[in-house]
Amino acid sequence: MQLKEYQHQVLRDLEQYIEALNGSKNLSAAYSQYWRNRGVSVNGFSNSYLHPYVNTVNGAPRVTLKVPTAGGKTFIACNAIKRIMNNLQTGAPNRVVAWFVPSDSILKQTLEKLQAATHPYRQTIDALFFHRVTVVDKEAALMGQGISPVQMHNNLTIFVLSAQSFVETIRVKKDKSVEQLKPRAFRENGNFLEHTQYYVHPDQLIDNADPTALIQVIAQQNPLVIVDESHNFKADLRVELLNNLSPRFILELTATPRDNSNIISFVDAMQLKRENMVKLPVIVENRNSPKDVLVSAIRMRNSLEQHALEMEKHGGRYIRPIVLFQAQPKIDNDNITFDKIKNNLISFGIPEDQIKIKTANKDELKGIDLMSRSCEVRYIITVNALKEGWDCPFAYILATLANKTSRVDVEQILGRILRQPYTTQHQNPLLNLSYVFTSSNDFRDTVERIILSLQKAGFSKKDFREVNMGSVAEEKKIIPNLFDKSQNQEKENEAEDAIELSIEEVTTIKETIQNDAPSKYIQDLQKQAEQMGNEYNQKINEQSQSGNIDPLAAIIPTEMYYPINENYKEVVAEINLPVFYTKTVASIFSDDEWIPLEKSMLTKGFDLPSKDATVDFTIVRPQGVTIDVVESGDDYVPVRRNNQQAIDFIRQQYTDKSATTQKDMLSKQIASMIKFDNVVEPDIKKYIDRVISGLDADAIASLVDNLYLTRDTIKEKIEFLLRDYQKQVFQQWLNVGKIQLKGHYTFIDAIAMPKEEMVGIDKGLYVAEETVNDFEYDVISAIADNPNVLFWHRNREKKDFCINGYINHYPDFIVRMKSGNTILVETKGDHLVNDDSKNKIWLGNKWADLAGSDYKYFMVFQTKEIEGAITVKQLLQYLNEL
Repeated sequence: MQLKEYQHQVLRDLEQYIEALNGSKNLSAAYSQYWRNRGVSVNGFSNSYLHPYVNTVNGAPRVTLKVPTAGGKTFIACNAIKRIMNNLQTGAPNRVVAWFVPSDSILKQTLEKLQAATHPYRQTIDALFFHRVTVVDKEAALMGQGISPVQMHNNLTIFVLSAQSFVETIRVKKDKSVEQLKPRAFRENGNFLEHTQYYVHPDQLIDNADPTALIQVIAQQNPLVIVDESHNFKADLRVELLNNLSPRFILELTATPRDNSNIISFVDAMQLKRENMVKLPVIVENRNSPKDVLVSAIRMRNSLEQHALEMEKHGGRYIRPIVLFQAQPKIDNDNITFDKIKNNLISFGIPEDQIKIKTANKDELKGIDLMSRSCEVRYIITVNALKEGWDCPFAYILATLANKTSRVDVEQILGRILRQPYTTQHQNPLLNLSYVFTSSNDFRDTVERIILSLQKAGFSKKDFREVNMGSVAEEKKIIPNLFDKSQNQEKENEAEDAIELSIEEVTTIKETIQNDAPSKYIQDLQKQAEQMGNEYNQKINEQSQSGNIDPLAAIIPTEMYYPINENYKEVVAEINLPVFYTKTVASIFSDDEWIPLEKSMLTKGFDLPSKDATVDFTIVRPQGVTIDVVESGDDYVPVRRNNQQAIDFIRQQYTDKSATTQKDMLSKQIASMIKFDNVVEPDIKKYIDRVISGLDADAIASLVDNLYLTRDTIKEKIEFLLRDYQKQVFQQWLNVGKIQLKGHYTFIDAIAMPKEEMVGIDKGLYVAEETVNDFEYDVISAIADNPNVLFWHRNREKKDFCINGYINHYPDFIVRMKSGNTILVETKGDHLVNDDSKNKIWLGNKWADLAGSDYKYFMVFQTKEIEGAITVKQLLQYLNEL
């Protein structure tokens, strides 16, 4: 199971947030900086999606990924675990996950998928953690199964917990003091007596919970907390639970975030459609009566199945379309019930084994694999039981059978028909859409509720289409006498007789349904649906080709988008900045071609075990930190560093081991904590073996005591070696012509940017430009004052133009001269002379040399004269000459 591109982007967003978090000790500042890096000021405006950081769990970041229904939230979460644990700088072990789901029913499904060795979710986690994974629920955890101190230290441990069962008992009994009345996770438990010896925060135990309780064991690990469908996890008591767990990081995933959610990533419906994850748009048709809805849904389903069978004959995948009939609850006699619906379906000649009921009190779907060829189910009758967690991509049609004067309540189950079978575009376009049939006197209200339900699934009003079939004479023939009554009589008897059919009507409907000949009504409906689907897809394709699929566009005020100044549009249209391309090797499937260079391509042949193994372990052991998380307020205190109990536990693993065994254990442990995309773990271990081979027992003990500083030191050395190798390969490829510069980058029409735009400087390319620090302001102000300069642009880090060599370099400014020259300017304070600046100088100058005489690159220091760089004074002299 591979990540979709939008899922990759969500995970990149997460990594960029953690990067901002690592650079700050303040949760609000980190959140603001993250969005500022993306061109948005969360302090500049506030709506239900973006606003200043809301701190609800002291000392722990709590952020949300907004992903629509069918967007693969659970799969994203599986991949997010490793990224958080690799990138979050906590200075303490990151090996425990508390994974909360909103209900016991979803818990069962999630637990099964995370435990099953053949399921893609578990396979993903196993691959990321080298099969050192334990997944337990509350019951197994209470028995201590697989979660001894040693097991939790060596493995990734995932506790799958239901907020419903974990919290609800507390609500009833939280004021009770008797041990037996406590929730079981809060009670004394002899299975965890050994754990108490290694508590990292023994002075910070949870009130009203025994020291040996399961909740204490989890909290002492400062777990990563994942909250699935987090909009259901909002009670104050549940926030109290999160605080009790002392999490190092809280990641929430939902299609409909709460107003106080700290969202760091948005996924748009069109991104899902482009990746064939959903059946969009939703085609909505309002029928004359519930009887018409019943018949239309059956006939549409039969037609879709015929299309599916025909498609399968020509190599398509197996699909058996399913209708979800939504009945009204049994409140009084004038409501349609699932019993009547089932009887009608059977009277139409539909086999009983094709009909199942799923309600709060009756579950005929239990144990049935709806995707199996051997399954006969084609109709599911429900009220509102098919909520979050129920998943069947074969569900194509929602038919709501409320009578015409009732409000249509589709909010809970519309999302159940949106998931695309096999996440692929099917040959027949009708099988890439979903359908809703309803009957209502107030269709406008129905449409509004459908839009609301789409929003609750993470979509919008853009993702449905209303079909207007008008009055269809053919439908009147199907159910004779149905509309011959006076309007008053129809209204009077509607509730009582809405689903009652005469023998003649049943016979007519049965003959119609069993007639394989396509009806004009269904043909016309499908023709409109196909046209609407094509228009929807065309819009996606146009936005994809123009690069304008921006999930932020729907939530960021339009006034925060700044276009190119009219004076420069004509010139900008001709600019195509060159980047480095490399030539691929031809194969039997494709010819060789030039593609943009990625620095990962330069790692081929990198042999880490043979590289220089001299590492300076001059480590000053830090003093223990004593900040209380409860008192930390907005400060970011994910864990306490180097707590003596944690050090003692790590030491114990090495006690009574030979020197050779200790070194092997240490190299294995460090290697498992260091991850590079292009260096495998066995090679990292071999390298570490060489690094520590000559160290004596005292030196090894020091490295063990400072395990995470040891990891960071070795990782920095490997990064240096890798970058040096990539530079050598880059130079070699340049020498033999394997790398060339080709036109690639063009300026986008408008940029999203914070309210705090740069002021007081003219000639900006866009109507507003991003703010800068004091030295950068002085430099660009002087540049703009030069009469030879046409315009300038603040090149945004990781968003705009990049010199893509063995490092990715985003120069601070792009300056266009009236002469036609383009100048890249990187500013550096005099104190920033280091390897990074030297690499940027080398790469920038190489880019300019190869780009030709129309392009220049300058790294500018305030006053310091560095080889390859210039001062501000020298820059201004160059501008006068250009």
